[in-house]
Order: sequence, then structure tokens, then C-alpha cells
Amino acid sequence: MPNLVTPEAARFALIDGAPVLTLLVAPPAEAGEWSLFNRATMLVVDGPGDEGFVLPRLAADVPAGWDEAVIHHAGAEIRFGPEPNAPNVFARSLG
Repeated sequence: MPNLVTPEAARFALIDGAPVLTLLVAPPAEAGEWSLFNRATMLVVDGPGDEGFVLPRLAADVPAGWDEAVIHHAGAEIRFGPEPNAPNVFARSLG
């Protein structure tokens, strides 16, 4: 079952034109294959097994060009924590 992430616990960024989502959550137990469902009102990051996160986007601070970058890169990098060496995965876009 996906965990709800509040907009305060998520940071959207474009780094060198690539979409990066930093989630201020504990890192997942396994890396595996991840997917991203990106819409104007919500975002779902789905991982292997029961790993996953749901984020309402209406109150999130999403930079201009985020959606286009997700399309262009066919997904986004997901970081689990704010540290530069935080665990990360690439979530392939589902739409």
C-alpha cells in the first residue's frame, strides 16, 4: 500500500534539465524497478512489492517545466532524503 507524502516532505527540482523528486522519507528496503505516474493533481511513485508513495501536487511547489522534463526523460530521479549521497532510484514514467 503506498504511503501518503505531504507536500512539505517533497522537493521538486530540475537539475541540469532533469526532473528530481526528493522525498523526506526513510529509504525503501529494496531498489528494484520503480515507476512514476505524474499528473497535475497527484503523483504516484510505485516501487517493488508494497513500496510506494502518493503525493498530492496541488499544494506542492513544482518548478515550471517539471512535467515536460518528466516526459522528455521518460521518468524522474527519486531521492530518499536531502543528503547529497541519499539513496536514489530512477522511476520510469507511466504516462
